[in-house]
Amino acid sequence: MDPENFKDQKNTAEQEKPQSEQQKPEQEQQKPEQEQQKPEQEQQKPEQEQQKPQSDEEKPTVAEEKPKADPVEVKKAGNVIQFFKKAFSLTKLYPPENPSVAKSIDLFNNQIGAFLNEYEELSIEVGEFSFSYKGEIVFQGEERRKSLPFLFYRDGLRELSFHKGLDKGELHEFFRVISEVSDLPAEDADIVNSIWEKNFVYIRYYSIDEFLDQDIGEPTEEISIFDKMGFGKGKVEMTPDDEELFKKSLSLGIEEGREKGEGEDEGEGPGAGIVAGTTVSAVSKDEIPEIASMISESRKTPHMAELISLLFELLFCEEKEEQFAAISDVLAECHQIVLEESDFSLGLSILKRIEELKKTISAKSEERAKLLGRISDNAKAPDSIANLRKIYSEGRVTDFDTFFGYLENLGAGAFPVVAAIWEDSRFPFSRQKALNFLKKIGKQDLNSFLNLARDQSASLTREILSILATISEKTEIAHLEDFVNHPDKAIRLDVIHALGKSGDEASNKILLRFLSDKDTEIRTAALRNLKYLGDDATLDYVKQMAHEKDFREKSKREKEAILLFLASTKSGEVSAFLRSILGKRKIFFPYKTNETRLCAVSALGVMAIPEAADILKEGTKIRNKAIRNACKYALGKIASEEEPEEETKEEPKEDSNEEQGS
Repeated sequence: MDPENFKDQKNTAEQEKPQSEQQKPEQEQQKPEQEQQKPEQEQQKPEQEQQKPQSDEEKPTVAEEKPKADPVEVKKAGNVIQFFKKAFSLTKLYPPENPSVAKSIDLFNNQIGAFLNEYEELSIEVGEFSFSYKGEIVFQGEERRKSLPFLFYRDGLRELSFHKGLDKGELHEFFRVISEVSDLPAEDADIVNSIWEKNFVYIRYYSIDEFLDQDIGEPTEEISIFDKMGFGKGKVEMTPDDEELFKKSLSLGIEEGREKGEGEDEGEGPGAGIVAGTTVSAVSKDEIPEIASMISESRKTPHMAELISLLFELLFCEEKEEQFAAISDVLAECHQIVLEESDFSLGLSILKRIEELKKTISAKSEERAKLLGRISDNAKAPDSIANLRKIYSEGRVTDFDTFFGYLENLGAGAFPVVAAIWEDSRFPFSRQKALNFLKKIGKQDLNSFLNLARDQSASLTREILSILATISEKTEIAHLEDFVNHPDKAIRLDVIHALGKSGDEASNKILLRFLSDKDTEIRTAALRNLKYLGDDATLDYVKQMAHEKDFREKSKREKEAILLFLASTKSGEVSAFLRSILGKRKIFFPYKTNETRLCAVSALGVMAIPEAADILKEGTKIRNKAIRNACKYALGKIASEEEPEEETKEEPKEDSNEEQGS
């Protein structure tokens, strides 16, 4: 320090010192004045003391204006608000039409309805991150981004009240409004204005008139990419990163113009060689709905699909057995939720991915493969099948293609659902899909298919039997024996026709049981579908029927069916038996006898052996004209079969007509 400057500062300090000494007596003189003011202050104290009782008298009045909140009432209010929070959380996860959303709002409606019936009003004080009731905090929000109170607080809403008379429709609309607002960006959302526009009757609110967003939460710092000092001088120095960013964001729709050589800038500098962007035209009115739809779809984040993909990734990477089991339980729960939402495409995807993952991990751990297999097995369980049937009956299936794709993955386990769809006449196109399903899956599991036929209505059972008749596999034909005593005659006939198409020994055994049926039509159909396979037991059974005393009294069709089966043996014993029938004559009640003789003629014509032809020639000499003509016709038929090139004579046709007339 300069010595001369030091001397000047010292002299200045010595001159100021006497002045401070002179101020001391003045301060001493002020002390007696302050002492004199003290008695005056002491005198004012009694007056203040006199005023205290008056304020004490007012205290009870203040206590009456703000009574202490009832703890039970506060607890009930907190419980209602918890249901409010749960319902809002589900509206954020799922669309409004989702059953889980409707159920949660209904639960909240029940809770708040009971509260309003008892207290008539639920007035919620809205804090930045909390809800209070009569000064008591009953709900504390989470972080700012997820906080329900903050959703209302940020737009200036300070009190939200629900009043007695609130109905379910108004409550559903209220949740729809706040859900839509919560999905909007903060700068576009205004929950106060949205509630005001709806003009709710039993939902009211109080908000601050002048509200500043910057007072909420932590202040945001303004970030600028420019150096303001440099920018003010008209020059900004760019770093290498800035130059790269400049090249990338110079224009929208940059084309590979360097290859085309269009519009290149031949200058030098950071922007050299960059192709100018194309001009973007203004959006037309016709494009606005499409753009709005695209934006709406993009905001609908597929939460469940993303969660399921994440779960499969975790299952693939997880090393701990306990964690693997826990994750598989979550996946099973997600599968149930997906089905409740009628998203069968995603449900089918889960089952297919489970099978793929099982193949991958089965070599490493059979226990893990079993855990995954439980999800697939549970999908085929009776409770799950019943739930699918309920979903269909309630009309919640919107896409039948994906629905039947899911059912096809379940295989025969889905038969009860498909049966219900087939019997439902509301959707003809779905009935055809059900029929195609039965034809396809029925071939894969005949046993389950037949069990379905036993348990369903007559119309569906007949449809199943007709499908069985077209199936080439006969391994499960024995199960048709269960329908021998079925109460529905049409079903018994369908079973007989199905057995006749099979034409094997197992089918004959079942058809023999039908020969003891009480209904003539059933017995006749069984005889016509019975095939002679050289089985003596079957032949003896039918012979016994032909030798019964009441054989002549049977219907013409049944007698003819019995004799035609015997004729198919082409044995001499049968031809001799038919000769005996043809030669019989009755004086009394000749009609039944002649009817039986005509049936024998038909059987001899079918035999077409020399012995049969000789018997028919003898029959042409019988006195009864109808029988004579029938024998001539049968002989002509045998002759035409032996000489196929010779034209059929007209005389047999006339004989046939006479036979029918007789």
